[in-house]
Amino acid sequence: MGVIGPLLKWGLRLGLAVLALTAGAVMYFSDANMRLYGGGRGLEAPVDAILVLGGGVDGDGVLGYSSRRRVAVAVALLEAGRARRLILSGGPAWMHRDITAARLMRAHAIALGAPPDALLTEIRSSSTFENLRLGFALAEQRGLGNLAILTDAFHLERARALAGYFGHPDVALAAVRGLEFEDDVIRAWAILREALAWWFNLAKVAGWELLAAAGMDLDARQELIR
Repeated sequence: MGVIGPLLKWGLRLGLAVLALTAGAVMYFSDANMRLYGGGRGLEAPVDAILVLGGGVDGDGVLGYSSRRRVAVAVALLEAGRARRLILSGGPAWMHRDITAARLMRAHAIALGAPPDALLTEIRSSSTFENLRLGFALAEQRGLGNLAILTDAFHLERARALAGYFGHPDVALAAVRGLEFEDDVIRAWAILREALAWWFNLAKVAGWELLAAAGMDLDARQELIR
């Protein structure tokens, strides 16, 4: 018992230090990605499709602010000829299982002037891990090979890492400005949540690989790791 206490304290301090460093990296990449990819400036040539990652649905069933902002930038890029199609990715809302973020994103895109036939929806994903995995699978089914990812700048680095894991290391990138919250507490929570998500996603990847090595099929893995 005398050894366990100091070990626990050491482990807690190490965990907090790692989390603080990860949060610092989130803030750094938020600024860097906005400078490099903000508003689609990184799309030097038109892509077949932009995979727009859903930013959630509010508790009242209305499309969340992050999702609306991402869709608006994506539609502007579509209208500017920087993409031929949009893949809108987002599954059922937590509090409204009959509502999917992707369908709300599609309605918002059409309201902004996007042609309906240029919009594809991926309605099953419940995380960034699934946004990328299922979004890329849908693109492959439709023969769309030249892709870009669009999400908030502070979220883009994790999305890029997962894209590489799913076989798309050279995917183009487009960033939307994030962390623009008037409330400092909300801003701090967004940074902390993203920092935690990095390690949570690392655990997901490890679990995905271990289950695959154990011979578990894709559908079974999908049910366990979302």
